[in-house]
Amino acid sequence: MPFRLAVAIIALACNTRIGAGQDHAAPSPVYLHGFQWPVGEELTYRLYWGYVPVGTATIRAEWTVKEGQEFLAIRIRTRSNQVIAKVYPVDDTVESLVDPKTFLPVRFTKDLSEGAHRRHETTVFDRTNRVARWTSLRSGRTKEFPIPPDIRDIPTLMYSLRSHVFTPGKRETFKVMADEKVYDVGVEAQGKETLDLPRYKNVRCLKLEPDAAFEGIFVRRGRMWVWVSDDERCLATRIVASIPVANVRAVLWSVSGPGKDRWILPAKESSTDPEQAQLP
Repeated sequence: MPFRLAVAIIALACNTRIGAGQDHAAPSPVYLHGFQWPVGEELTYRLYWGYVPVGTATIRAEWTVKEGQEFLAIRIRTRSNQVIAKVYPVDDTVESLVDPKTFLPVRFTKDLSEGAHRRHETTVFDRTNRVARWTSLRSGRTKEFPIPPDIRDIPTLMYSLRSHVFTPGKRETFKVMADEKVYDVGVEAQGKETLDLPRYKNVRCLKLEPDAAFEGIFVRRGRMWVWVSDDERCLATRIVASIPVANVRAVLWSVSGPGKDRWILPAKESSTDPEQAQLP
């Protein structure tokens, strides 16, 4: 079951143009300086293996307080639906704890539960000494590796790219930390298309093709495409990863949180279970 791939492509694509301690919400959602997405925004995607619905992914950016200091937390949770959970239960959470002044990650956490597979680990960024320290919270193993001063993890890189202006036909490269290493991620803009989304109908989008050479984000034999709304939100509306055995797809189902634009649905509509919707 390609849930690790699904988590990763959501982390990447939903943000292309987001531990321990008690969380406390800030007084009101705000837009961070230089970014076009509001704190408090929540995105829900339906996930497919071929044409079979396998689960949902939810991404949220919100305030949190750790040890008396306020941070931005970008959280991604992916779960199998009721049918798939009977044979392969999945409940994965990825969190990036971010300095709101620099929008650079302070700590990256993965807590994966997929069938019999378990993985719980953190990466702490020491920018003073330019190293990252990875720890497995299950085995106690640790690892330290060098990082450039402005390195991002996948969620913070992709949220920052929501304010990036792409040129069709041009490939750009960005550095990212993943799997305890630093990698290059390339993104090429391929032009604009109109998508018919289940709840938002015709949406004008920019089509992007990202690529990278590390396991768990993009398979080495395959391609990926991301469609990003051509508006102020710059939301990933559809993600398709084509791999040898099938296509993995993520389709935007709902947007909630602050704002009054076309993406914010009435409460009664947003409460509809995405697992019960018809295939897009």
